[in-house]
Amino acid sequence: MQKSWESYIDVGIVLPKLFSGIADDKDRFFEGLMTILADPFFTVVEVSYTPEDEIVEMTREYARLAGAQVVFNGGDAVRRLGMDLSSLDEEKRKASVESGKRLIDQCYQENARIMHVVTGKYTTEEEKDAMLEAFERSLMELCEYARQAAADQEYTLVVSVETGDRYFDRHYLLGPTNEAVAIVRRVKEKYENVGILLDQSHFPVMREDPHKALWQAKDYLSHVHIGNSYVKDMEKPYFGDKHLPFGVPDSEVDAEELARFLTTLGKTGFFSRPGATRKPLVSFEVGPFGDEPEELVIANIKRVFFEAWEKMTWKEQE
Repeated sequence: MQKSWESYIDVGIVLPKLFSGIADDKDRFFEGLMTILADPFFTVVEVSYTPEDEIVEMTREYARLAGAQVVFNGGDAVRRLGMDLSSLDEEKRKASVESGKRLIDQCYQENARIMHVVTGKYTTEEEKDAMLEAFERSLMELCEYARQAAADQEYTLVVSVETGDRYFDRHYLLGPTNEAVAIVRRVKEKYENVGILLDQSHFPVMREDPHKALWQAKDYLSHVHIGNSYVKDMEKPYFGDKHLPFGVPDSEVDAEELARFLTTLGKTGFFSRPGATRKPLVSFEVGPFGDEPEELVIANIKRVFFEAWEKMTWKEQE
């Protein structure tokens, strides 16, 4: 490739995955935020829900001073607030949408450009279609609110749907990539500010081919997450959607696998497609495996990424 990776992508990291317990701890949040914003490798920081106004203001102002961008990790927020945007209980669904609107308010306060959400839990095959319809209504309502709230902003927040496994660990309704694409395609007919987030570490747990999924979702990708997972033994405490660091024995993603993932991503046109961030966003969602310092996790991320980028076979002219 003629250009370095900085010419093609923004690189982000999910802050609450790397630094646990930061949502209510201002000192720890400050430590984590400063670690990322002071590192020019990362041009985007992903944050999540906090009840602390000081943390919200800190995120916006310090990201501005660092020249970095903010994305809102709504998956953590949905779980923490007990939201279920696909609930068949209409009162529960509406209450979840109202919580989602408050999260959108926080996004605009932090100047976050994307907010991703997840569905509720899969229950039964008999209820699946009705739950998917309920989620689609919720998604439309959130996109509408984000669009209305943008009247006083310089941008419109993108509401993105993150997929996860339905049957083995998290048990999310969405779920299969093709089903998420079908919903987002319909919502996008009315709302441009909708997208899909695909997470590389989820595909082994979802039992999906990541390359097929990237092609299925290519026209709707808001950004992608990079991470690692372990699926060989369900009895292991780190089985499933745990966002392991690279190098865990018998885990699924290493530099070779990441290189293949990035190659397919390039071939879909992602690296040249305008999005909500300044450049197409590739964000790492990786946490410590034990009690190792977060700085070592960051070093591990960089080494694996640099090796993977060098091994990519995608070329710009493709």
